[in-house]
Amino acid sequence: MARKYIIFSLLILFITGIAAFVKEAESLTIKNTVDMRNGPGSYYELILRLNPGAEVVQIDYQQQWVKIRATEKEGWIPHRAAYVEEDNKRTSPDQDEVTSEAQTAFDQLEGKVDSTEQDPYASPAQVAAAVKGFATDFTSSKTGNQKSLLLDEYDEFWNPDEYHEFRSFRLQHWNWKKAQERFEIDPDNISELNPLHEKAGWGIANVIAQQGLIEHKELQQYLTHIALVLTENSHRYETPVRVYILDTNKITGYASPNGIIFVSKGALQLIQSETEFAFFAAHELAHIVHNHGIKESEKRRTKIKADERFEELEREVGGGEAKYEQTEENLTRLANDMYEYTISDRLEEYEFSADYWGIIYMYRAGYHPAGALGLLKRIRNNQGDFKNRIGHAKWQGASLGDRIIRINSQIDNFNLPRNFGHDYQSTFQQKVGILDD
Repeated sequence: MARKYIIFSLLILFITGIAAFVKEAESLTIKNTVDMRNGPGSYYELILRLNPGAEVVQIDYQQQWVKIRATEKEGWIPHRAAYVEEDNKRTSPDQDEVTSEAQTAFDQLEGKVDSTEQDPYASPAQVAAAVKGFATDFTSSKTGNQKSLLLDEYDEFWNPDEYHEFRSFRLQHWNWKKAQERFEIDPDNISELNPLHEKAGWGIANVIAQQGLIEHKELQQYLTHIALVLTENSHRYETPVRVYILDTNKITGYASPNGIIFVSKGALQLIQSETEFAFFAAHELAHIVHNHGIKESEKRRTKIKADERFEELEREVGGGEAKYEQTEENLTRLANDMYEYTISDRLEEYEFSADYWGIIYMYRAGYHPAGALGLLKRIRNNQGDFKNRIGHAKWQGASLGDRIIRINSQIDNFNLPRNFGHDYQSTFQQKVGILDD
């Protein structure tokens, strides 16, 4: 009898396994634009861009990523973008959303006419062409030239094996489950990829790059690896983050909506350890992930009445070349607003928000958050506090004293063990030392 029970139980388990497999392999309809890559990470090569309406089949799963099949190609998309059902549509609202229903409708119209969203599937060449076209025109309008300092590298991706080696060495006891146990975050509270924001972001980044870049592949890769570790522990872990070095002695940092982080030579020479740079990168990453520049731009555009937006929306329904040109004009206005926000002093509320989430991303990744205090105190000693004064450091917009107090309080709540994290001070100083040559 016991033997029959065992056989029956095994049969049930076998049938359950088949059912689970069938469920895993069910077809899904993509509701939001998402990039499919040839591995589970933003640093892998882009295979396809899946636009709303794309049909895919789920075939595997790995932590934060899901393997799918689309148009006879297999690749990986973020887990949070995989589960979409007609009866229970998952939404991903921005935190502190400020856009009106009229603006949302208008943004959706803009998205429909984007050249990468004509079909459910867009190739890497189509995506690159759309991005480069706008970014080149935007750069020309802002600077008078069409130098593509960044655009030539649009199709590049970082070597996954080299990044995995870096991550394994830095975070020997890290895994996604442990990160969640340290501090759980909900990626569904952050918006999905927006192709228009990505295009605007490349335009903005290419304009900033006209200030001059320091080209040093090894150092840039090292800094990008640190940023990638933080990104994997952020809300939008699929962000294809990259770090570029500006050739200026000013203490400067910028964050572009497409995932590009700029750090100046002066800032790197002020930073003393990898942990301190981790805070610099995490702070800028938080601006990207939480769409601070985009939100501020949309706030400014609320001066236009909602009924006027609907009238403009109605006029554009006719389609055709005029509709495309109008969309490009709207995108240019958005990019201009975002650019002005990016290069100007940031609002206090966004600085506090970027500090808060930057500290959490550091903590989840295994970097000691106290590195933030060391860096901010050194900037204050070097430049003075930013409250009610104008200095030549870019990190302005909020009192450094107030930021230090808030971060201190936040770290105290973590109850971190004394041996938590490592500074990698000598490694960082050795890598950055090439800037002194």
